Amino acid sequence: MTLSLEQRLQKVEDELEIIRLRATYCHLLDDMQWEDFVNLFTKDGVFEGLSKVSGHEEIMTFFSQDVPKVAEQFWHFCTNGTVNIDGDTATGRISMEYISISNGVSYTSAGHYDDVMVRENGVWKFKSRKITFYFYSPVNEGFTGSAPRSSKFD
Repeated sequence: MTLSLEQRLQKVEDELEIIRLRATYCHLLDDMQWEDFVNLFTKDGVFEGLSKVSGHEEIMTFFSQDVPKVAEQFWHFCTNGTVNIDGDTATGRISMEYISISNGVSYTSAGHYDDVMVRENGVWKFKSRKITFYFYSPVNEGFTGSAPRSSKFD
C-alpha cells in the first residue's frame, strides 16, 4: 500500500514529536522540573525501572522524592532511538547512558528504555516507559558494575 503525501508528512511529524518527547524527558529529568516532567506521561502512565510507579501522583513522588536520595546530580544521554507508529500509538527502544554523582562519587551506567507512547489530544505522551540497566559502577572502576536491582543502587 502506497501512502499519500499527507500520510507520509504526518508520519514524519509524528516521528519528530516523539524525538522531541524523548529529549524533553531527559532535559526535564536532569533539571528536576518535576511538574513539567510528570506531564510527559498520560494520567495513568507507568514508569518501570528501579521501582514501578503508575499515575501522575506516584511518578511525581518517585522522581521528586526517591530519585534525589539516590543521586545529587545526574545526566541522561539517549541515542539510537527506534519508533514504530500505528495510528495514535507508538512503540520503540532508545539507548541510554546515565552519569551521576552519589555521595560525592561519580558513577556511570548504560541501558535502554522500552517505550509505549500515545497521542492524547494531539500531543504525544508516554503511556509506559521501562528502563533496563546493563551496568552501574563508579567511574574509577570502569564498566565493571552490574545492573542496579533497586532504587538504592547499593
